[in-house]
Amino acid sequence: MDKVDVRFPQQSKPAANLPKNAQERAVALVELMGRLTALLEREAAAVRARRPAKELAQIVRDKQPMTLVYEEISRLLRVDREGLIGLAPEMKTALKDATARLYAATADNAEALRIGGEAQKVMVDTVVTVITRQQKAPATAYAAHMGGGRGYSPPPSGPRTSAALNTRL
Repeated sequence: MDKVDVRFPQQSKPAANLPKNAQERAVALVELMGRLTALLEREAAAVRARRPAKELAQIVRDKQPMTLVYEEISRLLRVDREGLIGLAPEMKTALKDATARLYAATADNAEALRIGGEAQKVMVDTVVTVITRQQKAPATAYAAHMGGGRGYSPPPSGPRTSAALNTRL
């Protein structure tokens, strides 16, 4: 038996406002796939345009709940075999078209994110290489080519040794 704290009554959570039958689910799914497709296209365009991380993070925050609702509604529609069979041919065509557009947008989005990630990795690797090279460069006051024979190298300190870079993407 579950324990209930009667001192602090909790309000009951509202039931999920999901469509009740196959027709409503199909209409909601087509509309949701259209919105999700537009969001994925906007994200791909933002990645290609190298928009700020804050803007991309907002798109991701918008995308997550839409994806969860999409998964739930599509699951409910798939398990309702009789309702799915009973859909009008126009609705079935609309579902197929929306699905094709969503898959195309997903593939384009994945490619844009992959290319953006690779470009970012190249940039980070370049910066790391330059910083590493600068840290290893001799800082001598007297070098052998200046005619002094032995070179003088002060102990490492200052901005050359304090350079650090987070290489995680």
